Amino acid sequence: MARYLSNIDLANNQLQNASLHPTGTAPSSPVEGQVYFNNSSDKLFVYSGSSWIDLTGDISEVVAGSGLTGGGDTGSVTLNVIGGTGITANANDIAITNTGVSAGSYGSGTAIPVLTVNAQGQITAASTAAISTDLTIAADSGSNDVVSIGTDTLTFAGTSNEIDTTVSNNQIQIGLVANPTISGNLIVSGNLTVSGTVTTVNTETINLADNIITLNSNATGSPSENAGIEVERGDSTNVSLRWNETNDVWELTKDGSNYKTIQNIQESTFAASIGDGSATSYTVTHNLGSRDVVVQLYDNSSYDTVFADVTRTNTNTLTIAFGAAPSTNDIRVLVTKIG
Repeated sequence: MARYLSNIDLANNQLQNASLHPTGTAPSSPVEGQVYFNNSSDKLFVYSGSSWIDLTGDISEVVAGSGLTGGGDTGSVTLNVIGGTGITANANDIAITNTGVSAGSYGSGTAIPVLTVNAQGQITAASTAAISTDLTIAADSGSNDVVSIGTDTLTFAGTSNEIDTTVSNNQIQIGLVANPTISGNLIVSGNLTVSGTVTTVNTETINLADNIITLNSNATGSPSENAGIEVERGDSTNVSLRWNETNDVWELTKDGSNYKTIQNIQESTFAASIGDGSATSYTVTHNLGSRDVVVQLYDNSSYDTVFADVTRTNTNTLTIAFGAAPSTNDIRVLVTKIG
Protein backbone atom coordinates (compact mmCIF):
# COMPACT_ATOMS: atom_id res chain seq x y z
CA MET A 1 0.00 0.00 0.00
CA ALA A 2 1.42 3.30 -1.11
CA ARG A 3 2.01 5.90 1.60
CA TYR A 4 1.91 9.66 1.04
CA LEU A 5 4.08 11.67 3.32
CA SER A 6 2.75 15.05 2.15
CA ASN A 7 -0.64 16.55 1.34
CA ILE A 8 -2.40 15.73 -1.95
CA ASP A 9 -4.07 18.67 -3.76
CA LEU A 10 -6.78 17.46 -6.18
CA ALA A 11 -7.27 21.03 -7.50
CA ASN A 12 -11.02 20.94 -6.99
CA ASN A 13 -11.34 17.58 -8.75
CA GLN A 14 -13.58 14.81 -7.46
CA LEU A 15 -12.47 11.80 -5.50
CA GLN A 16 -14.70 9.16 -7.03
CA ASN A 17 -15.30 5.54 -6.07
CA ALA A 18 -13.34 6.05 -2.82
CA SER A 19 -13.87 4.06 0.38
CA LEU A 20 -13.40 5.88 3.72
CA HIS A 21 -11.31 3.52 5.76
CA PRO A 22 -13.84 0.88 6.93
CA THR A 23 -12.79 -0.54 10.29
CA GLY A 24 -14.43 -1.86 13.41
CA THR A 25 -12.34 0.31 15.76
CA ALA A 26 -11.21 3.92 15.64
CA PRO A 27 -7.74 4.49 14.18
CA SER A 28 -4.97 5.16 16.67
CA SER A 29 -3.13 8.50 16.90
CA PRO A 30 -5.72 10.37 14.81
CA VAL A 31 -5.30 13.94 13.61
CA GLU A 32 -7.92 16.69 13.33
CA GLY A 33 -10.18 16.14 10.31
CA GLN A 34 -9.40 12.41 9.97
CA VAL A 35 -12.42 10.28 9.01
CA TYR A 36 -13.27 6.58 9.10
CA PHE A 37 -16.33 4.37 8.66
CA ASN A 38 -17.14 2.05 11.54
CA ASN A 39 -18.31 -1.10 9.79
CA SER A 40 -19.56 -2.55 13.10
CA SER A 41 -22.08 0.22 13.84
CA ASP A 42 -22.35 1.43 10.20
CA LYS A 43 -21.55 5.00 11.28
CA LEU A 44 -19.23 7.66 9.85
CA PHE A 45 -16.89 9.42 12.29
CA VAL A 46 -14.59 12.49 12.08
CA TYR A 47 -11.89 13.45 14.59
CA SER A 48 -12.32 16.94 16.11
CA GLY A 49 -8.82 17.12 17.47
CA SER A 50 -9.91 15.81 20.85
CA SER A 51 -12.64 13.20 20.21
CA TRP A 52 -14.46 11.25 17.49
CA ILE A 53 -17.74 12.85 16.32
CA ASP A 54 -20.56 10.68 14.97
CA LEU A 55 -21.56 12.19 11.60
CA THR A 56 -24.66 10.02 11.30
CA GLY A 57 -26.68 12.15 13.88
CA ASP A 58 -27.79 11.88 17.53
CA ILE A 59 -30.62 9.37 17.02
CA SER A 60 -29.28 5.86 17.11
CA GLU A 61 -32.58 4.05 17.62
CA VAL A 62 -36.32 4.76 17.74
CA VAL A 63 -38.08 2.69 20.41
CA ALA A 64 -41.86 2.28 20.46
CA GLY A 65 -43.26 3.22 23.89
CA SER A 66 -46.60 2.40 25.55
CA GLY A 67 -49.47 2.45 23.08
CA LEU A 68 -47.08 2.37 20.08
CA THR A 69 -45.58 -0.25 17.75
CA GLY A 70 -42.73 -0.16 15.25
CA GLY A 71 -39.48 1.74 15.55
CA GLY A 72 -35.93 0.51 14.78
CA ASP A 73 -32.25 1.45 14.71
CA THR A 74 -31.51 1.59 10.95
CA GLY A 75 -32.91 3.53 8.04
CA SER A 76 -36.38 5.06 8.13
CA VAL A 77 -38.63 3.69 10.84
CA THR A 78 -42.36 4.00 11.49
CA LEU A 79 -44.26 4.32 14.77
CA ASN A 80 -47.84 3.10 14.85
CA VAL A 81 -50.47 4.15 17.44
CA ILE A 82 -52.40 1.15 18.75
CA GLY A 83 -55.86 1.23 20.30
CA GLY A 84 -56.77 0.50 23.88
CA THR A 85 -59.74 0.40 26.23
CA GLY A 86 -62.24 2.83 24.77
CA ILE A 87 -59.79 4.06 22.08
CA THR A 88 -59.67 3.14 18.35
CA ALA A 89 -56.65 4.09 16.18
CA ASN A 90 -57.42 4.79 12.50
CA ALA A 91 -55.24 5.83 9.57
CA ASN A 92 -55.99 9.53 9.99
CA ASP A 93 -57.35 9.88 13.51
CA ILE A 94 -57.72 8.43 16.96
CA ALA A 95 -61.33 7.91 18.06
CA ILE A 96 -62.84 7.39 21.53
CA THR A 97 -65.17 4.44 21.61
CA ASN A 98 -68.84 5.44 21.82
CA THR A 99 -70.11 4.88 25.37
CA GLY A 100 -73.72 4.63 24.26
CA VAL A 101 -74.76 7.99 25.73
CA SER A 102 -76.92 9.94 23.31
CA ALA A 103 -75.55 13.33 22.34
CA GLY A 104 -77.69 16.19 23.56
CA SER A 105 -78.39 18.67 26.34
CA TYR A 106 -79.42 17.35 29.73
CA GLY A 107 -81.21 19.38 32.43
CA SER A 108 -83.68 22.25 32.38
CA GLY A 109 -85.49 24.67 34.63
CA THR A 110 -87.50 21.77 36.05
CA ALA A 111 -84.91 18.96 35.93
CA ILE A 112 -81.25 18.47 36.84
CA PRO A 113 -78.77 16.26 34.91
CA VAL A 114 -77.73 12.92 36.43
CA LEU A 115 -74.39 11.63 35.03
CA THR A 116 -72.38 8.42 35.51
CA VAL A 117 -68.60 8.74 34.93
CA ASN A 118 -66.11 5.82 34.66
CA ALA A 119 -62.47 5.70 35.79
CA GLN A 120 -61.32 7.10 32.42
CA GLY A 121 -63.48 10.17 32.87
CA GLN A 122 -66.02 9.03 30.27
CA ILE A 123 -69.73 9.68 30.71
CA THR A 124 -71.29 6.24 30.50
CA ALA A 125 -74.86 7.17 31.38
CA ALA A 126 -76.89 10.39 31.36
CA SER A 127 -80.42 11.17 32.46
CA THR A 128 -82.41 13.85 34.28
CA ALA A 129 -84.21 14.09 37.60
CA ALA A 130 -87.21 16.33 38.06
CA ILE A 131 -87.03 19.09 40.67
CA SER A 132 -89.93 20.88 42.29
CA THR A 133 -90.43 24.49 41.28
CA ASP A 134 -93.03 25.10 43.98
CA LEU A 135 -92.10 26.60 47.35
CA THR A 136 -94.58 26.26 50.20
CA ILE A 137 -94.54 29.18 52.61
CA ALA A 138 -96.10 29.19 56.08
CA ALA A 139 -96.40 31.62 58.98
CA ASP A 140 -97.66 31.75 62.56
CA SER A 141 -101.12 32.60 61.28
CA GLY A 142 -103.02 32.41 57.99
CA SER A 143 -103.14 29.59 55.43
CA ASN A 144 -100.06 28.09 53.74
CA ASP A 145 -99.35 29.35 50.22
CA VAL A 146 -97.34 28.09 47.24
CA VAL A 147 -94.87 30.20 45.23
CA SER A 148 -93.70 29.02 41.79
CA ILE A 149 -89.94 29.54 41.49
CA GLY A 150 -89.00 31.46 38.37
CA THR A 151 -92.47 32.88 37.74
CA ASP A 152 -93.86 34.18 41.03
CA THR A 153 -92.41 36.93 43.25
CA LEU A 154 -92.11 36.25 46.97
CA THR A 155 -92.67 39.51 48.86
CA PHE A 156 -91.76 40.10 52.52
CA ALA A 157 -94.25 42.70 53.72
CA GLY A 158 -93.90 44.64 56.96
CA THR A 159 -96.65 46.05 59.16
CA SER A 160 -97.55 49.70 59.51
CA ASN A 161 -95.62 51.50 62.27
CA GLU A 162 -94.10 48.19 63.42
CA ILE A 163 -92.01 46.10 60.99
CA ASP A 164 -90.04 47.44 58.02
CA THR A 165 -88.46 45.41 55.16
CA THR A 166 -85.69 46.50 52.78
CA VAL A 167 -84.04 44.76 49.78
CA SER A 168 -80.43 45.72 48.99
CA ASN A 169 -77.43 43.87 47.49
CA ASN A 170 -79.38 40.60 47.24
CA GLN A 171 -80.26 40.76 50.93
CA ILE A 172 -83.58 41.22 52.72
CA GLN A 173 -83.37 43.21 55.95
CA ILE A 174 -86.27 42.94 58.40
CA GLY A 175 -86.42 45.19 61.45
CA LEU A 176 -88.42 47.66 63.49
CA VAL A 177 -89.34 51.05 62.09
CA ALA A 178 -87.72 54.12 63.64
CA ASN A 179 -90.69 54.78 65.96
CA PRO A 180 -92.70 51.56 66.21
CA THR A 181 -96.23 51.41 67.61
CA ILE A 182 -97.30 48.13 69.20
CA SER A 183 -101.07 47.91 69.06
CA GLY A 184 -101.38 44.74 71.17
CA ASN A 185 -99.80 43.63 74.41
CA LEU A 186 -96.00 43.52 74.56
CA ILE A 187 -94.42 40.97 76.89
CA VAL A 188 -90.66 41.11 77.50
CA SER A 189 -89.46 37.95 79.22
CA GLY A 190 -85.88 39.22 79.58
CA ASN A 191 -84.49 42.55 80.75
CA LEU A 192 -85.67 45.77 79.09
CA THR A 193 -83.11 48.56 78.78
CA VAL A 194 -84.30 52.02 77.66
CA SER A 195 -81.39 54.27 76.65
CA GLY A 196 -83.31 57.42 75.70
CA THR A 197 -83.48 60.53 77.84
CA VAL A 198 -87.29 60.54 78.19
CA THR A 199 -89.53 57.53 78.91
CA THR A 200 -93.27 58.20 78.92
CA VAL A 201 -95.72 55.61 80.28
CA ASN A 202 -99.36 56.46 79.50
CA THR A 203 -101.23 53.90 81.57
CA GLU A 204 -103.77 53.76 84.37
CA THR A 205 -102.08 51.02 86.40
CA ILE A 206 -98.42 50.13 86.93
CA ASN A 207 -97.56 46.91 88.75
CA LEU A 208 -93.95 46.71 89.96
CA ALA A 209 -92.49 43.58 91.52
CA ASP A 210 -89.37 45.40 92.70
CA ASN A 211 -89.52 46.90 96.20
CA ILE A 212 -86.98 49.63 95.46
CA ILE A 213 -87.40 52.45 92.91
CA THR A 214 -84.12 54.24 92.15
CA LEU A 215 -84.22 57.90 91.12
CA ASN A 216 -81.26 59.84 89.69
CA SER A 217 -79.64 56.50 88.79
CA ASN A 218 -77.21 58.22 86.43
CA ALA A 219 -75.80 60.52 89.16
CA THR A 220 -72.08 60.27 89.89
CA GLY A 221 -69.69 62.12 92.18
CA SER A 222 -70.99 64.50 94.83
CA PRO A 223 -74.82 64.63 94.87
CA SER A 224 -76.36 67.96 93.85
CA GLU A 225 -79.87 67.27 92.46
CA ASN A 226 -83.10 66.96 94.43
CA ALA A 227 -85.24 63.91 93.69
CA GLY A 228 -88.79 62.98 94.48
CA ILE A 229 -92.27 61.94 93.40
CA GLU A 230 -94.94 64.38 92.19
CA VAL A 231 -98.69 63.72 92.07
CA GLU A 232 -100.67 65.26 89.20
CA ARG A 233 -103.96 66.67 90.58
CA GLY A 234 -105.59 68.09 87.47
CA ASP A 235 -107.04 71.57 88.16
CA SER A 236 -105.64 71.54 91.69
CA THR A 237 -102.03 72.23 92.62
CA ASN A 238 -99.75 69.22 92.37
CA VAL A 239 -98.24 67.87 95.56
CA SER A 240 -94.89 66.13 95.91
CA LEU A 241 -92.47 64.35 98.18
CA ARG A 242 -88.81 65.13 97.62
CA TRP A 243 -85.34 64.68 99.04
CA ASN A 244 -83.66 68.07 99.53
CA GLU A 245 -80.02 67.42 98.60
CA THR A 246 -78.85 70.77 99.99
CA ASN A 247 -80.33 70.26 103.48
CA ASP A 248 -80.19 66.43 103.49
CA VAL A 249 -83.85 66.17 104.58
CA TRP A 250 -87.11 64.79 103.21
CA GLU A 251 -89.72 67.46 102.41
CA LEU A 252 -93.43 67.64 101.57
CA THR A 253 -95.41 70.32 99.74
CA LYS A 254 -99.17 70.85 99.49
CA ASP A 255 -99.04 73.90 97.25
CA GLY A 256 -96.18 72.99 94.89
CA SER A 257 -93.79 75.67 96.18
CA ASN A 258 -93.63 75.70 99.99
CA TYR A 259 -91.90 72.60 101.35
CA LYS A 260 -92.08 71.37 104.93
CA THR A 261 -89.33 69.21 106.43
CA ILE A 262 -90.29 65.70 107.53
CA GLN A 263 -88.70 65.31 110.94
CA ASN A 264 -86.86 62.16 111.88
CA ILE A 265 -88.54 60.80 115.02
CA GLN A 266 -85.12 60.31 116.62
CA GLU A 267 -84.19 63.91 115.84
CA SER A 268 -87.39 65.41 117.36
CA THR A 269 -87.68 63.57 120.69
CA PHE A 270 -85.59 63.14 123.84
CA ALA A 271 -85.99 61.11 127.07
CA ALA A 272 -83.97 60.97 130.31
CA SER A 273 -84.34 60.09 133.99
CA ILE A 274 -83.46 62.62 136.72
CA GLY A 275 -83.30 62.71 140.53
CA ASP A 276 -80.49 62.13 143.05
CA GLY A 277 -82.29 62.42 146.44
CA SER A 278 -80.76 65.83 147.30
CA ALA A 279 -81.05 68.38 144.45
CA THR A 280 -84.35 70.12 143.68
CA SER A 281 -83.29 71.69 140.32
CA TYR A 282 -81.92 69.87 137.26
CA THR A 283 -80.61 70.97 133.86
CA VAL A 284 -81.71 68.67 131.03
CA THR A 285 -79.84 68.95 127.70
CA HIS A 286 -81.99 67.69 124.80
CA ASN A 287 -80.14 69.31 121.81
CA LEU A 288 -83.32 69.53 119.72
CA GLY A 289 -82.41 73.04 118.61
CA SER A 290 -85.74 74.65 119.52
CA ARG A 291 -87.75 76.06 122.41
CA ASP A 292 -90.88 74.71 120.66
CA VAL A 293 -90.90 71.55 122.72
CA VAL A 294 -93.51 69.75 124.83
CA VAL A 295 -92.20 68.48 128.19
CA GLN A 296 -93.83 65.65 130.13
CA LEU A 297 -92.83 64.14 133.49
CA TYR A 298 -93.87 60.87 135.09
CA ASP A 299 -92.96 58.85 138.15
CA ASN A 300 -90.67 55.93 137.28
CA SER A 301 -92.25 53.82 140.03
CA SER A 302 -95.96 54.46 139.68
CA TYR A 303 -95.82 55.71 136.06
CA ASP A 304 -98.20 58.51 137.06
CA THR A 305 -97.87 61.89 135.37
CA VAL A 306 -96.28 64.47 137.67
CA PHE A 307 -95.77 68.23 137.37
CA ALA A 308 -92.86 70.54 138.14
CA ASP A 309 -91.63 73.98 137.12
CA VAL A 310 -90.16 73.77 133.59
CA THR A 311 -88.06 76.58 132.10
CA ARG A 312 -86.92 76.45 128.43
CA THR A 313 -83.49 77.84 129.20
CA ASN A 314 -82.39 77.92 125.53
CA THR A 315 -83.00 75.96 122.33
CA ASN A 316 -81.10 72.93 123.64
CA THR A 317 -81.64 72.83 127.45
CA LEU A 318 -84.41 72.80 130.07
CA THR A 319 -84.38 73.66 133.79
CA ILE A 320 -86.74 71.55 135.92
CA ALA A 321 -87.35 72.58 139.57
CA PHE A 322 -89.11 70.53 142.32
CA GLY A 323 -90.45 71.49 145.75
CA ALA A 324 -88.77 68.45 147.28
CA ALA A 325 -85.77 66.54 146.01
CA PRO A 326 -86.84 63.41 144.01
CA SER A 327 -85.09 60.17 144.76
CA THR A 328 -82.45 58.72 142.43
CA ASN A 329 -83.78 58.51 138.82
CA ASP A 330 -87.31 58.73 140.16
CA ILE A 331 -88.56 61.14 137.48
CA ARG A 332 -88.69 60.39 133.74
CA VAL A 333 -88.46 63.43 131.41
CA LEU A 334 -89.98 63.26 127.88
CA VAL A 335 -89.24 66.11 125.39
CA THR A 336 -90.96 66.36 121.98
CA LYS A 337 -90.03 68.96 119.36
CA ILE A 338 -92.90 70.65 117.56
CA GLY A 339 -92.72 71.61 113.85
